[in-house]
Amino acid sequence: MPEDYQDIVLAAYKKMRDNGKLHAILPRETTTKLRSACLNVYANRYDPKDADVLAMYFDVDKIGVDFHKKIIASEPDDYRALWKHIKGETETTDERNSNLLAWLIDLEPRPRSSYYYSSTEKTIKIGGVPIDELFPSPTPPDKDTTKPDPRQPRGQVYVPKFSQPYITIFCIILLFVGTTSFAVWERRTKIRMPEPDEKYMYWDEDHYEPIKDGKQNVGAPIIPLNEKTLRQQQKITLPDTLTSYSIGKVWYKGHGKDHEFFTDSGAYPKDLQRVLKPLTSNILTKYTSNDRYMLTRLVWFICAAFFVGLCGFAASKMEKEEKLPTKQGGAADTGPKVTETVDRINETELEPA
Repeated sequence: MPEDYQDIVLAAYKKMRDNGKLHAILPRETTTKLRSACLNVYANRYDPKDADVLAMYFDVDKIGVDFHKKIIASEPDDYRALWKHIKGETETTDERNSNLLAWLIDLEPRPRSSYYYSSTEKTIKIGGVPIDELFPSPTPPDKDTTKPDPRQPRGQVYVPKFSQPYITIFCIILLFVGTTSFAVWERRTKIRMPEPDEKYMYWDEDHYEPIKDGKQNVGAPIIPLNEKTLRQQQKITLPDTLTSYSIGKVWYKGHGKDHEFFTDSGAYPKDLQRVLKPLTSNILTKYTSNDRYMLTRLVWFICAAFFVGLCGFAASKMEKEEKLPTKQGGAADTGPKVTETVDRINETELEPA
């Protein structure tokens, strides 16, 4: 319990308010209701010993004063300091406010001087009843470890389906395999080596495709088969993957903003009259962005990691039923080790957060 008297009084007031003990005298916390509460308490249980409390609050001599008239003549604003204190707007307040609040809730000993100098046994009472008896502290019931948990059916226990280390390792492997497979798929090639009777080839979107007859209608120029060109010349579909190391290994065709990049030199596959040019640092900087590529792949990796993490979290919540060995007659023969395990699981579930 707080040692300072104003804290004791305020704590007792809040306990009574929260337990609905103040509604009869103070249904709402306003300055007007505080004035009405003083009139109500004065009319029902005024005691001459409380003259000191009221004399200090209204700053008058207690001898020959009619405090009932004094309260009637008071203004609601006279109670504003006390109102701010009980509302929590001020941490400390004047002694006279604590004394009046103690009088309103019938807290003893009062006033403050009686608590510090006159009381030999500082037992806080409200209406003559010790506050510990009026508001007993809830005590949790003793746990009877000899009785089984009624929520846990006899002969069975639920345990996690997957261990945490297993889930972590699996998530790491899944993320590694997924990102590696995506990188391989992204850089896959579509090259198909020609059959013995295929002597021609044509450009098919991003690579050369071998065919048998030079007169087929394929919608693209048909040229004699050149296995070196077939294997080496491909269109780079992800220009942002190019770096300074690509200079001398990559060729391009471009005019304005229309630039295409290839893995080998030679004629431009869609227009054999044009020749591919070697990649330069100026073209690389102007028409590609490796930083943009890396940022995009980083975002994809974070999304994949988040998804895998969600899957791992869901797996960690999965449980399986583990039946315990039973004796003849149906009673569970848990044995020392199994009993210890069940008790530990039950205690963990019952332990308050």
